[in-house]
Amino acid sequence: MPKCELCELRDYTQRYADFVHPFKFTILDCDSCDTPMAVLGDHRAVPTDQEREFMIEALSLIARAKYGADKFGIDGVMRQIPDHCHMHARPIRRWQH
Repeated sequence: MPKCELCELRDYTQRYADFVHPFKFTILDCDSCDTPMAVLGDHRAVPTDQEREFMIEALSLIARAKYGADKFGIDGVMRQIPDHCHMHARPIRRWQH
């Protein structure tokens, strides 16, 4: 299996939080799009419902601080790395309304 960038998570972007409880995941800025993203600690594409909810809640705290309340959306589409669960908090631009 080729190396997974999300398993490595090198420290070259802003890192907001590393969780170990209730499960392992990290919130950091994506090196491709410079938006906050949550990355599951395990290399798997599908989180449990509880993991997904917790990751969205934690990522939303960061996004509210960065973009403001109701000024972001959670994007769970895994375009570049489809086999490792991650989600982005993307700012809502005026043209997106």
